[in-house]
Amino acid sequence: FLKEGITVLKERVLEITKELVKIYSPTNTAEEQKVEEYLLNLLQGMTYFKEHPENCGAFAAADDCFGRSTIYGLVLGKSKKTVVFMGHHDVVSTEVYGALANVACEPELLAQKLARVELPEEASRDLASGEWLWGRGTCDMKGGTAAQLAVLESYAQSPEVGSILFISVPDEEAFSVGMRSCLPLLKALRDRYGLEYEVALNCEPNSVENDKQIIYSGSVGKMLPVVLVQGKSVQIGSYPQGVNPVAVLAEIICATEADYQISDTLGEESTVPPVWNFARDLKPGYDFSLPRRSAGYCNVLTFSKTPAQIMDWFVGKCYQGAQTALEKQGCGHSLKVMTYGELLKIAQERADFDDFYKNLQAEMTRKLQVEQLDFPSITLWAMEEVLNFTGIDYPVVITAFAPPYYPALNSGKLVGEGFKKVVDFVGTLLPVKCKEYFMGISDCSYLGMDAEFDSEALAANMPCWGKLYSYDMEALAKLQIPFLLLGHWGKDLHQRTERVHIESLGVVLPKVLQEVCGFVWNEER
Repeated sequence: FLKEGITVLKERVLEITKELVKIYSPTNTAEEQKVEEYLLNLLQGMTYFKEHPENCGAFAAADDCFGRSTIYGLVLGKSKKTVVFMGHHDVVSTEVYGALANVACEPELLAQKLARVELPEEASRDLASGEWLWGRGTCDMKGGTAAQLAVLESYAQSPEVGSILFISVPDEEAFSVGMRSCLPLLKALRDRYGLEYEVALNCEPNSVENDKQIIYSGSVGKMLPVVLVQGKSVQIGSYPQGVNPVAVLAEIICATEADYQISDTLGEESTVPPVWNFARDLKPGYDFSLPRRSAGYCNVLTFSKTPAQIMDWFVGKCYQGAQTALEKQGCGHSLKVMTYGELLKIAQERADFDDFYKNLQAEMTRKLQVEQLDFPSITLWAMEEVLNFTGIDYPVVITAFAPPYYPALNSGKLVGEGFKKVVDFVGTLLPVKCKEYFMGISDCSYLGMDAEFDSEALAANMPCWGKLYSYDMEALAKLQIPFLLLGHWGKDLHQRTERVHIESLGVVLPKVLQEVCGFVWNEER
C-alpha cells in the first residue's frame, strides 16, 4: 500500500500537521480560506492530480459570506469501492491561550513557553515526556487531516486497488456550512464515477479509556429549541397587574434544565439532559418597570427523538413553566403558548403578509451576511418581528428551533453485517472500544438519514429554514454512508493544553487508515 517506510511517512504526517497548524483558521471567518489554499495547492502538487486535474478542486459553500470551500481530491483505483477520508480545517479561537495566543499555532515554541507556566499535573507530565505535539488544531483536527493526506499522497503514486476520496470542510466548529454544502458534491462524484461509498473515516481525535482507544460508529443529534416570552409590562409598583417575562423564562428553564426524562438511552449510553446556554430579558436599558419580553435557548441532544417529539415536549414544558410563574405571582392573568409555525399562520391572515415576509427574509439575509450575526440571534430577531407584525399584545410564549440542527445518525442502522466486519477488523489493529454515539457533535450527522426522519416539524418551526439554512435532504437520503470516528489519541481539544500523541498520529493512525482501506477493498470480505 505504501511505498515509503514508517519513518518517512511519520515525518511527512508531522510536516503537514505543522504546516496546517501554522495557518490559523478560526471557524466562521474568512481566515479559513488561507488553509483551503494550502490544501488545494498540496493536492494539485501531487503527480496523480497533475495527470488528473479534474479529480480535485474547491467546491464553494453555497451563499457563504466568507467565500469558503470544501477541498476535495479523488484518487481512482481499479475498483469503485471507495473509502472517504473526511475532516475539517477550521479551528476554535486561540483566546483561551491568553498571553500565549501569539504562539498557539507554533508547536515547538508553544511547548517551550508552556514549560514556564503552571499546568495541570497530567499536562505537565505529558509536556516533560516529549511525546506530544502541542498547539491549536494539532488535536482537533489538523493532525488527523495530515495523516489522511500523507496516506492519500502515498497511495496516489500507484492506485492499483480501490478508490479514496479526501474531503476537508470549513465551519465544522460552528454551523457545518461546509458539510451541509458539499452533499451535492458527494452525490455528483458518486454518480459521475460510479463510486461505491463503503465507509467514511473521520479522523477526529479519540480519547483513551482503560488502555483502549474510544471510536464511534454514530454521531449524536442536536436541536436548539428557542423560546420568546412576551409578558405584560407595568411599573414595578403595579406588579400584580403585570406579567414578568423574566420570571416565566426562569420557570421554563427550571422545568427543562437537566430533565433526564427526555434523555435518550441506548444500552449503556445516554444523552446528556437539556442544557440552557442563553437566557435574558430583551429590555434595552434600565427603568422602573417590568421587561416586556425575554428569550432563551437550550441544547437538546438525541439518539432517536424527532424534531416533532422535541417540540411537543418543549411546548408542554413551556406551558408548565408559565403556569408555575403565574401561580406564584397570583396575578390572575392567562398566558398562551404557541409554536412559531402557529404564529406564522396568524401573520399570514393579514393582507400585507407577502410584502412583510419578503422584507423579513431579505433583512435576515443581511443580518447574516453583513452584520454576521449568528443563527440563534437571527432566529430570535425574526420571532420578534413576526410577533410585532401580528399585533398580538397579550402575554404569550412562542417556541421555535434555531440552527444548527444535527440529525442523529448511527451506521448500524444504515448497513448490515458488512460494516460490523469493518469495526471488528479495526479491533484487530489496535485495542479499541466502539461506542454507538459520539457525544461531541460531528459532521458525520450529514452522511445519511434515518428512514423515519420527517423534516416538516423542523422546517415549519425554524425561521431560518430555506435559503439561510438548509441542506439537500434528497442527497442525504440517497448517500447513506456508514462511518467511523476513528482518529489519533489526543487530549484537551479547545483548551490551551490541546495536544496530540506523536506516535499515535504519525505511526498508528496512518497504518490503521491503510489497513482499513485494504480490508474494505477486499472483494472476499
